[in-house]
Amino acid sequence: MIFLSRPLPVLMLLCLVWSAFWVVPQVQAELIINEVLGDPNQDWDGDGTLSYKGDEWIEVLNNGAVSEDLSDFWLRDIFGDDLHLQLFGTLPPGGVAVFYGSDAMAWQVEQGLFASGFSINNTGDTLELLRTIPNEAGTALVMIHRVTVNNHEVENDRSSGWDPETGLWTMFDALNPYNGGFVPQGSDCLPSPGEPNDCVPLVPVASTSWNHLKSQYR
Repeated sequence: MIFLSRPLPVLMLLCLVWSAFWVVPQVQAELIINEVLGDPNQDWDGDGTLSYKGDEWIEVLNNGAVSEDLSDFWLRDIFGDDLHLQLFGTLPPGGVAVFYGSDAMAWQVEQGLFASGFSINNTGDTLELLRTIPNEAGTALVMIHRVTVNNHEVENDRSSGWDPETGLWTMFDALNPYNGGFVPQGSDCLPSPGEPNDCVPLVPVASTSWNHLKSQYR
């Protein structure tokens, strides 16, 4: 019981009453978009075919303390209201999961939509991770994380993602080095779909000549 020695303003009394009935909300998910590759130049999804749609990929990271049912989460870009993919699977704390454009295309076909994949724009794009709002009619969603990739990041086999050591958005350009002046700068690190963003430079293991290299592909 609260004892008052003198009258309080009405607004303060209302605050006291509200605090007595306040229920702490459930902890929100801490999933983030962790790494993005929007201009594939190889068969990233491993289906045996290079596809500019199918081999794009977006990786998500669970920064929270509990496992997450990924079917509550969705991906899209900001151009239009269409959803590109409902995620799937379960992600433990600290875990990462990679989703390919081919996953998005398959889901879109199942929904009767045009198979556009993630449609990551090669001149730059903004991508959003959304979550289903519980106990809402229909499919009500809230945006929980957003990242923007710039033109120079969306080039052949360059990915961008969070550097766990610096906390900065970084470009992983070992497969296609960047020497320009835009931010983020290149890191000489490899893209790492489905793995933590630990920097792994592409280091030559032996020297060779250009004529020898050409002979390997004749």
